[in-house]
Amino acid sequence: MKRCQTLIILFFTFFFLKSINTAGQSGKDSTVYKINRKIEAPVTIGLFGASFLGFEYLRNKPRLEYSEVIQLSADDIWWFDRPATRQSVSFRHRAHDISDFFLNSSVILPGLLALDQKIRNDWLDLLILYGESHAINTDFYLLTASSVLRTRPFNYNPDVPVEDKLASETRNSFFSGHVSTAATASFFMAKVYSDYHPEIGNKKYLLFAAAVIPPALVGYYRFKAMKHFPTDILTGFVVGASAGILIPELHRIQRKNPKLSLIPFTGNYNGLRLSYVF
Repeated sequence: MKRCQTLIILFFTFFFLKSINTAGQSGKDSTVYKINRKIEAPVTIGLFGASFLGFEYLRNKPRLEYSEVIQLSADDIWWFDRPATRQSVSFRHRAHDISDFFLNSSVILPGLLALDQKIRNDWLDLLILYGESHAINTDFYLLTASSVLRTRPFNYNPDVPVEDKLASETRNSFFSGHVSTAATASFFMAKVYSDYHPEIGNKKYLLFAAAVIPPALVGYYRFKAMKHFPTDILTGFVVGASAGILIPELHRIQRKNPKLSLIPFTGNYNGLRLSYVF
């Protein structure tokens, strides 16, 4: 996860350098989102700063004692989560590296939005918004992972070396920060593109369907690495997707015609008509 934070910062720099050449110095507000730059930019930086302290705390969480390790049994785990303890021990390190690759790829994926001229013109607001989405997701993950002592699946596998089970960060299973970060990035991309291009109509749901793929790949290999249970992965997906969608939505400038309207009508009957535009 710390590697992911570094990549996010590098992505911000890349986005800035690529965009400033075409966006100019107009400093205009976004055409789609309303951002208070003077407040939200420093708050986002502050949230990222808090995340580094959070990661340090996670590394110092209480480790498992040997007496606790030898008492762990997969039979005590809910049947839905139990398969996570029975993955290939020889493949788990490779699976871990693959999950990191897909995570890092997901984080830089929204850089493709810069190919769209309309979106590129609002580079600064989107830069802040993307950072804010990740910062909120990351701090929520850290708050949860710091509070919940859930042992990782590999601790239940008898073929995993005991020294691995006694290492640090073996009780950070809930929830998957890798998956939530990947979901934040991919759903942010789908949300922003669909907001800038309302003309695509219901085709936007194809974008959101495609946004499932990056966190699904990350989650699959976190599962194969015996780092997380399925419930950890599903929770991470929901949290990340929510951050990627809701943060932009809360900043979106509403259309002049309200979505919800109450219209009186007369004719054979008199009354009110309630309508909601999706």
